Amino acid sequence: MKTPWLTLAILIGSLTVSADPVIHRVGIRENLEFLEPGRPERMDLYYPADPRPGEKFPGIVIIHGGGWTGGIRNAEREVNIGSNLARMGYVCISIDYRLGNPANLKKYGKIFPVNIQDCKKAVQWLRKHAEELHLDPARIGSIGGSAGGHLSALLALAGPEVGLEPDAPYPGIDTSVQACVNFYGPMDFPGFRDPSYKVGAGRIGVMGSRPEENRKDWLRMSPIEQIDPKDPPMLQIHAKGDTTVPYRQAVIMKEALDKAGVYNELILLEGYGHVFNLQRWRGKPMPPFVRQRVFAFYDRFLKGLSPAQAAERFAALEAFEKKHPEAAHYGTLSVSGGTIEKFDRAGLTILSPDGKRVSFENAFDLEFEKAVRLPVDKMKDHPVFVQGEEAPDGSILCRRIVFSSWRLGRIPGTYGGLRKTADGWALEFNKVRRRLILSDRTAVYETVPARAAEVKPGLLLVGSKARDYGDSRKVFYVLFAEKQQ
Repeated sequence: MKTPWLTLAILIGSLTVSADPVIHRVGIRENLEFLEPGRPERMDLYYPADPRPGEKFPGIVIIHGGGWTGGIRNAEREVNIGSNLARMGYVCISIDYRLGNPANLKKYGKIFPVNIQDCKKAVQWLRKHAEELHLDPARIGSIGGSAGGHLSALLALAGPEVGLEPDAPYPGIDTSVQACVNFYGPMDFPGFRDPSYKVGAGRIGVMGSRPEENRKDWLRMSPIEQIDPKDPPMLQIHAKGDTTVPYRQAVIMKEALDKAGVYNELILLEGYGHVFNLQRWRGKPMPPFVRQRVFAFYDRFLKGLSPAQAAERFAALEAFEKKHPEAAHYGTLSVSGGTIEKFDRAGLTILSPDGKRVSFENAFDLEFEKAVRLPVDKMKDHPVFVQGEEAPDGSILCRRIVFSSWRLGRIPGTYGGLRKTADGWALEFNKVRRRLILSDRTAVYETVPARAAEVKPGLLLVGSKARDYGDSRKVFYVLFAEKQQ
């Protein structure tokens, strides 16, 4: 049976067609169900919003990281990957899956094998909805980073013979993928082949046992143990500076794939670490060839294109982004400062200090906090973020100091612990202290939860965070305050 909302979304998106057949408008649908009824895990759909009559796109399952115990489908990395691939003509779903967090471990005892089964169900969902997605069900790939890279590889390599196939809700639908990308994921899950990769409490909780206590299940969860000459091609990208998952994990995986005769590529990066996306690592630009190689890999194995054709497509993307810089950012977007001009059910409009308007749609999970003014004498040692200007000596001329939990790393500013020193106040992060310069214009705040009804025109925007899909921007967090007098 067709899904009406999905068909409608595709039809609406197809009304505006890109001038270049290579570059597509990005469509996004958030917070969709794909598992059994009642499951809290959801997915986001990224798709080319301008399909031509009869056009079929490959599909991609995006699997987030987080050590199998945390993470979410719409973090910076996953938004970046999904938006980029949709722009290039791929239908992507970024999925949640059951995590080994304390609540789930208390309820279920362990999370294996339902975590990998959730990934397999995502592949089945794509095939089930292929017609309304303009999807070719014979061409589906997977991609993920860290724990998501591990699950992406396991999804590609673990066939029905391994015994990990889900029984419901899509019985009989193929779970195979035809190409796999692994970003810095552990390939030797139990560390049997690479003892330097230590098994931590997170993996033990997920499995419900230690490797030596249940060797069979730990081997089933290990991608390197599932390699078969008939496996799909794999691209691995890993940074040599990764201190979370050693790059040797990718090296031994390549050796094993080579031995089995499975086509694979390995890119090792100098000067980068864990948790990068197609374009950035900790705010530092990735080499352009990283994104290009991912596109070229999928173009070859899911679109059947030659290297020359893939290179032509990438050149077209770069030309499009140069011509349309407003639609060239994929990931998350932070806005600091300005005045809330309008807020309603449709979205949020900010008037920036330079008089420009910035508008956002509202994401389904929009949250608000209010910054309440504090007297300067209430300052104390505490986690904060500071907004201001950097002085030539590295100190910070403080415009605002906001007492916050560490989760407010989503707001633009400089983060650390506020420390009282003999010379005044300093911000300390990673054992580095930076002097804070306060003036009578410095505003000090603490944050408290707020409701949408409290957001009014004229309020000060302290900071906001939005997901940037290239063609749309959806705000999901707003921190506001009363205007300073």
